[in-house]
This record gives sequence, structure tokens and C-alpha cells, in this order.
Amino acid sequence: MGQRRRRPRENPSEAAERQSLFREVNERIQQLGESFDLAEEPFHIVCECGNDGCHEMIELSESEYEQVRQNPERFAVLPGHEIPEVERIVGANDGFLIVEKVGEGGRIAAARDPRR
Repeated sequence: MGQRRRRPRENPSEAAERQSLFREVNERIQQLGESFDLAEEPFHIVCECGNDGCHEMIELSESEYEQVRQNPERFAVLPGHEIPEVERIVGANDGFLIVEKVGEGGRIAAARDPRR
């Protein structure tokens, strides 16, 4: 868990698109949990890293999830899954990091935010 995958230099727009897709999946998971009164503390989301093939889960509380969602350029990723070429670490909680997309990736992430 949490191991970094080696790959060629990251394309900012491709990473932002992948991360935005994972964010949309997690938003849907949260909505379904609320709709069916299945909300649990803590709950699990898919790691929102831009790494191809990552299907690892992150355990967090509802308030931690909402903290990440306050900024459309931020994502929850496992330690070691951050991509320094296209994002910066802006927070760390027990078991996961909060990363913020920069530049072109940030613009894409904000435009694809399902809450906006």
C-alpha cells in the first residue's frame, strides 16, 4: 500500500483528468451512502492519485473528506502517490495526503469539479 509507481514525466492535463474521474467516483459513493442512509464513520474512497492502475482505498472521516472538497484543485492520495511534477502537498492526515494541482492541472481540476 502507498508505494510510488515509476513512470515517465507526468503530463499535467492527463493527470488532472484521471484524478478528476476518481473524484467523481468518490462523490457518487458519498451520495449513494447518504441516499441509502449507509453513511459510516470512517468511510472509504478510491485513492485520487493520477497513477495508472491504482485502485487502493483511503479511509477517512466525513469531515476530512469535506475538508479536501472545499477546494476543487485538491485531492486525497495515499503517501507515495503524489506527483511532484504537477501537484504540491498541502496537508497530511493519518493515512493520506492532500495534494493540490498546479498550473494547467489545477484549471482542469477546477473545471471538472462535480460540486461546482
